[in-house]
Amino acid sequence: MSLATQGGEKSAIDFALTDQERHEFRLALKMYVTDLRMKISHTDRYELREELKAKRAVLEEVLRRLGGATPAAAEQERQGEAR
Repeated sequence: MSLATQGGEKSAIDFALTDQERHEFRLALKMYVTDLRMKISHTDRYELREELKAKRAVLEEVLRRLGGATPAAAEQERQGEAR
């Protein structure tokens, strides 16, 4: 798995997870992404809102790569926040 650092550089992180660990990791990420969505929808400051959206996008990509979220579901939820 590669993760982007603040400077935009990528560093490789490679580790093995059991099925149970992978399941729990996906679950924890999904819960955190849900919390981010709530924060985004309740944030008035544009800069903070955009920062939270960027964090959410990174975590949704990690979830997608782990097999925990479908792009269609993520897009549907993202459209709900724009309202």
